[in-house]
Amino acid sequence: MAMNGFLASMFAEMGARRRRMRAMFGDRGQALVEFLVLGGLLLGSLGLIVGEGMIRAAPWGIAVPFAFVIGFVAIEVRRQAELKANGDEAKIGSRFDWIALLWSFGCALLGVAAFVLAWTAQPHAAEHDDWQPPREAVDVDIAPR
Repeated sequence: MAMNGFLASMFAEMGARRRRMRAMFGDRGQALVEFLVLGGLLLGSLGLIVGEGMIRAAPWGIAVPFAFVIGFVAIEVRRQAELKANGDEAKIGSRFDWIALLWSFGCALLGVAAFVLAWTAQPHAAEHDDWQPPREAVDVDIAPR
């Protein structure tokens, strides 16, 4: 490994993964993939504060970005362990590229699902059909007949 330290190796691999994705999907394809992943994560967390009661409808949407980061770090731990054991960087990098891509899309889809479930959930409305205020609460001289 060229760099010592877990974080340095992880960030170097993230850069290399972006270059491999750009080579595989092209400039626009790689940008679209990143946009979809980040958009899904953003919708799943910050999008839930758009409407009243949306967080109550899908509270797990707030946890999706944290699960994304934890899973991404776990994937990187496995990649670095396998790299130390086998050492074939090209083969290991390609395999873990697909694992990281699938994990990213899965988390983005969870984020979008949280937003859609919260957006379409009907808020619980209190029943106010036949309620009238008590007579003492309204200070007027008009009384019902």
